[in-house]
Formats: sequence, structure tokens, C-alpha cells
Amino acid sequence: MKLIIEDNSNVEETEITIKCREIDGDLSKLIETIRLFANTIPGKKDGANFFVGLSDILYFETTDNRMFFYTENEFYETTLRLYEIEERFKESSFIRVSKSFIVNLSKVGNIRSETNGRLIAELVNGEKIIISRQYVPFIKKKLGL
Repeated sequence: MKLIIEDNSNVEETEITIKCREIDGDLSKLIETIRLFANTIPGKKDGANFFVGLSDILYFETTDNRMFFYTENEFYETTLRLYEIEERFKESSFIRVSKSFIVNLSKVGNIRSETNGRLIAELVNGEKIIISRQYVPFIKKKLGL
């Protein structure tokens, strides 16, 4: 793979062009990372509105009919619904792991099996999320296991 970067002060907006013979697994992951970096999610915290980059989000959680998303050090409320997040980012590293959680697999440090068929995902910040048995096959497929 060849990487060409042109630094040009006349360019108004950064543009990324990928030229390839075919899109393989590695290139798909690179494209996904670029898309995550470029996308933001609106969230509220302490009465203020924020736009948080998808690449910073560890997971989404719904509780008491309210939707939250979490970064390593903060959490925000959003008006988006879990099914909207799932649909919107189905081609990304975000994946549903239970009835109330969607996790960013790129923020998972490790995954352990439990004796009851569930998995435990430990995130890069040390938090642990239970992956329901129902979603284990999807996780394994996404991870290529």
C-alpha cells in the first residue's frame, strides 16, 4: 500500500481519495475507521449541547427510556434511539451486545467467555459489559472467530 499526502494551503476542505484494485478486509477496516473519525453524534450534558466524534464513543446504553453514550471520561444524553444507532452504524465497529447496549468493538480491550454462554467485554477504560447469549454469534462473526 502506498500513502500519498499533499499538504496544500489552498485546499478548503480535507478530502480523502482511495484508489484500489479491490476492497479487501484491511481496506474495509481502514474505510470504517475514517468514517467513524468523520462522524459525530449530538449529545447533551449539563444543559449544553456537544458533538462527540464516533471514534471517541465506547458504548451506547438505554435506561429508563433515556439514551446515553459514554466516552472514556464523560457521558452524554442523546435523542437518538438504540435501533437508530444500530441501523445507522451497522457497517461500522458498533454492534448490539444486549437489549440495552451497543458497543464500539474498537474500544474493547479483551473479551472473556462465561460458563453460562455469555461473554464479558472489558473496554479500554476498564469498564465491563455483559454480552448476552443471543448476541454472541453476531459478535463472533464480526470479530472473525
